[in-house]
Amino acid sequence: MSTTVSSSEKMFSALLQQQTLRDQAATNALSSGMALFQKKRYSEAIASFKQATAFKPEMVDAYNYMGMTYLKQGKNKEAIEAYKMSLKVDRNQEQVYTDLGNIYFSEQRYSEAEEAYKNAARINPASTLAPYSLGQIYLKTDRYADAEVQFKKVQRMTPKDGNVYFALGQTYNKMGRYDEAASQLEQAVTLKKDFAYAHLELGTAYLQLGQKDKAQEQLAILKELDTGLAETLQADLKTPKILTSNTDKSTFNSLLGPGSSLVLLDPAFLEPYASKDLTMTLQFDSEMDAASVMKVTNWSISKATGGTGGYYNNGYTPHPENEIDFNPIPKSVMYDAVNLRATVTFNLSQNEDGTGIIDPSHLVFKFSGTDIYGKQMDPDADEYDGFAKEGF
Repeated sequence: MSTTVSSSEKMFSALLQQQTLRDQAATNALSSGMALFQKKRYSEAIASFKQATAFKPEMVDAYNYMGMTYLKQGKNKEAIEAYKMSLKVDRNQEQVYTDLGNIYFSEQRYSEAEEAYKNAARINPASTLAPYSLGQIYLKTDRYADAEVQFKKVQRMTPKDGNVYFALGQTYNKMGRYDEAASQLEQAVTLKKDFAYAHLELGTAYLQLGQKDKAQEQLAILKELDTGLAETLQADLKTPKILTSNTDKSTFNSLLGPGSSLVLLDPAFLEPYASKDLTMTLQFDSEMDAASVMKVTNWSISKATGGTGGYYNNGYTPHPENEIDFNPIPKSVMYDAVNLRATVTFNLSQNEDGTGIIDPSHLVFKFSGTDIYGKQMDPDADEYDGFAKEGF
């Protein structure tokens, strides 16, 4: 008994055979592209992946490999388009959303990166990479509370991962919560002892807490791990100092000792009641905030009361009736930003008998302002007098 095959059946069989051939051709093109990718022949690999998608438009692997290859070539725009084509075929690819998010993040397209990472997290709620990446976006965009939420989520899932303790510590530093930052970062360097960036952040937290000795310990560790980061922390630790005076630029002789006659400072004081402006030029070691330096209330002039600056009149005043008084606030201050110098102008007045005396070497000039970065003066070098001859 013979069987007659209908024309429709023949057509279906032919189409099926043709589809099989197209699928095979797509697979072969994909395999060829992967081999070329391994050999770093990226342009040829791209051509093969495109051929594979021509034979089989729904082949997600070809689009994904195409995206990877474009990234190797530094062609982010083309990689994004390839990944988008893959997602049109299958919208449940966690890795593709993550890869897209990484590209957007690298290009600072944070809103698009956020959307991509959220999709990755939706597909795989158990993923730690997506929430961690979201936290990094929130850090970059100053959304610190949101970053804290994401990093804590990851921390609950991976309590032994030093990276997330670092990220959370970094977040707390940004928020000004330095105690919590130090706690997280101490755990980070315990879990990852050679984690240079964590040591830098920990040093920063200690510095903000006023724990300079602990910050110095982190600096010592960084010098062994990463000299570049060590220089960063060193710069943060550095506070502005008064180094010395510039006698050539000063009209006030701060080297004269106790009981010096005013006349030794300037002949104008030969006259009773004579008044004269004198200047003291001090040398800083850092670039200073000009407005802060020139604000007279940031300065004070006083008599030395011990320590490195010594004692005014060496602690004994034989003729107190002749000791002159002076204004503790200078008249004006000028700042030389090129040479990092402050010239303090202040006034002295002779007494009615023309017998006024002073101890120039123990007259202390103190500055309480800031440098260009807003750093306060080093408390061990914010004062100067002629007895010490250097900042103290």
